[in-house]
Amino acid sequence: MTFVPARETISITVERDVPVAMRDGTLLMSDVYRPAAAGRYPVLLQRTPYNKETGGLSLLQTDTFRAVRRGYAVVIQDCRGRYRSDGDFSPFLQEIDDGYDAVEWCGAQDWSDGNVGMYGTSYVGATQWLAAIAAPPSLRAIVPAFTASDYYEGWTYQGGAFQWGFMCNWVLPFLTTADLLRRNERAGVADFDDWRDRLIAAIDANPETAKTLPLTEIPVNKEWTPYFFEWMAHPSRDSFWEERSIEERHDQVQVPALNIAGWYDIFLDGSLRNFTGVQELGATDAARTGSRLLLGPWTHTTPPLAQSGAVDFGADAGQSLMPLSMDIDGATLRFFDRWLKGIDDGYDEEPPVQLFVMGEDVWRAETAWPLARAVETDYFLSSDGNANSIAGDGTLAPDAPGDERPDVFLYDPFHPVPTFGGQLCCYPSTLPPGAYDQRPVEVRPDVLVYTTPPLAEDTEVTGSVCLHLWAATSAADTDFTAKLVDIYPDGYARNLT
Repeated sequence: MTFVPARETISITVERDVPVAMRDGTLLMSDVYRPAAAGRYPVLLQRTPYNKETGGLSLLQTDTFRAVRRGYAVVIQDCRGRYRSDGDFSPFLQEIDDGYDAVEWCGAQDWSDGNVGMYGTSYVGATQWLAAIAAPPSLRAIVPAFTASDYYEGWTYQGGAFQWGFMCNWVLPFLTTADLLRRNERAGVADFDDWRDRLIAAIDANPETAKTLPLTEIPVNKEWTPYFFEWMAHPSRDSFWEERSIEERHDQVQVPALNIAGWYDIFLDGSLRNFTGVQELGATDAARTGSRLLLGPWTHTTPPLAQSGAVDFGADAGQSLMPLSMDIDGATLRFFDRWLKGIDDGYDEEPPVQLFVMGEDVWRAETAWPLARAVETDYFLSSDGNANSIAGDGTLAPDAPGDERPDVFLYDPFHPVPTFGGQLCCYPSTLPPGAYDQRPVEVRPDVLVYTTPPLAEDTEVTGSVCLHLWAATSAADTDFTAKLVDIYPDGYARNLT
């Protein structure tokens, strides 16, 4: 009989609401977790707008106590203007200087050995990138998960369209509600009960709230959340957005990044751009050669699980209690061991990309992204003018069509095509992310469907998919969207993008 050795037990010191002064004197409150034994330890920093007392939503990634047992001190800090911290919250731009100052504070403590890493998911990933472009001397590595490379394209707007589904489901339940409670606790809010009831009703009434027109009339106090209205006031990518962009500053990043991404995450494209951008343009050899990509079949709003939408990708796809499943915590801590502790266990010789191949449902190591052996293949939309719905005559073929009648559909903004699965965030009951059968959408006459003949052999599609569309509309303004769908022999239609 084989016995598993007992896990080592250590004493942990926890300090709550430790004030950390920023350069302008604003105090940001932090919780510190560290080994109780005297010594100096590398520090892992998470800066969050989502309440440090919940671990900053760390359930999405790293176990604080596992990190401390591994010999790290962990600092979780409320961002400026959030929860216990002072100041006013202004997303993105404030995180550059605040991130620099927080990193240097961590590096200067008497329990710190001067080596600092950052980790976290979504906006917490943004706090890492924005700190990294400021290049604080104590920062050694970052692990941004499920996050973007730009806060105009891919966060607030998508292809020029305001990402209302995301904005409505992020600003109301995650930002505005907490801000109302914080303001009332600190100074009292006139008509607090009324504002609270309006917000609760708006959140509970989703998706009806999402139908609000004009968008500026949603129940958000303009004095409390001016940034939301600033975003709508800048519908084009102007200087307002450029000064907040990571993508234009990859050449300022001096540290390696372990980019964790999901095929069904809203920020997939940004995660991939961050990886390739730093590999190509990073300011140091460590940043360029040490960065890594871990890409699974995951969505944004849940821990990385085997289940994405209606599809179970198998036990090895997700982080769970089973020892064979993907250990994201372990991958994160091993990355920090390499760059904060200098432990070289062959990490540098391993391929920089680990991705999950959906369909085969296996993990595979790759030497590059995009895949070096990938072949770009053109497919053309074609029909006899009746590609409307799955019952239409639309085809998808490698040969360019000749002159054909255009496909036409009638768009009714009061009966829009519903979003069903895909790369979404952050309210699963309203906008369920992941893989779903698309046939309920494809039966609509205002959906154009183009389908290949059955494929003669297994075909892998791994890489960027781009649609060039020639279209005209009688409306003053409209949006076009497209998705790539895998049709099974029984007709089941699973969205891939």
